[in-house]
Amino acid sequence: MEPLYQAGSILMKVNTLQGKKMVESGLQSGDFSLPPSWPSGLPPPADLEVLQQKVAAVQRELEDFKNEALKAIHYLEDAFREMHGALAQQEEQAARVKQRLREEEDRGVVRNKVLTFLLPREKQLREHCQRLEGMLLGRSREALGLPNKVQTN
Repeated sequence: MEPLYQAGSILMKVNTLQGKKMVESGLQSGDFSLPPSWPSGLPPPADLEVLQQKVAAVQRELEDFKNEALKAIHYLEDAFREMHGALAQQEEQAARVKQRLREEEDRGVVRNKVLTFLLPREKQLREHCQRLEGMLLGRSREALGLPNKVQTN
């Protein structure tokens, strides 16, 4: 299985199965042929034993390398899963922030509409209150026998 991880506009394809196969098959294809200087027959027993020890040592090293490579591949798989989870959380958080911003913008639009409606009405009410106050003060002056002042509003 080839897991896909997408980070924004970056698409990463991680083919860990292929990597595992490469490690496993690549380590088994070592060239352990005898040098051409050896006669075509069995080498002397002492040389054969030394050669077998060398081959066994190389095979152990290759097996160790194979195990380390597989551990590294597993580590990378875990890291990609972790990164994918963190990315999903970040995307969720970004979506929540965007939603809150949209809601705040909507409230701002409504506030502006209300203010656009109320500010002229407030001005009209102030003017009307001034006229009423003037009329009330004018009657009070008449009742006291004082002359009316001319208003210049």
